[in-house]
Amino acid sequence: MLVLDIIFFLIYKFMLSLSVDEAYAFDYLSILYIKKDFSEINLKNYQLCYEYLKNQIANNNLWISIIESDEFKAMIEANKITFDAVNKAKNNEVTAQYVDKCNYSRHVAKEKFQKIFFDSDLLEQKLGYEKYK
Repeated sequence: MLVLDIIFFLIYKFMLSLSVDEAYAFDYLSILYIKKDFSEINLKNYQLCYEYLKNQIANNNLWISIIESDEFKAMIEANKITFDAVNKAKNNEVTAQYVDKCNYSRHVAKEKFQKIFFDSDLLEQKLGYEKYK
């Protein structure tokens, strides 16, 4: 997540561009959504990212359908579960394999989101996850 935060900082402070899958961008927005209640800077980052993405979706009805979709909510939930697992793993309350499965569920949620709203496959391909399918 630190890398994503740094990328976000670079995009907004120095105006660098980074081309990513739409699902990747909305996954990042879902992470910021979860973090926004923890600090003022997280709230500001969420608001900036929200507006940045919204301005790239020309059709307001499409934007609303994306933000209110079950698929976007599934990405939020997958991230919450993954964050919880990571925190539990810090105290050896869950296994690394469990955290890995949670992270894979994030990937599956992104795949579904990408397919439904943007009719394409993710550029990111997970390797070695056949056992979770």
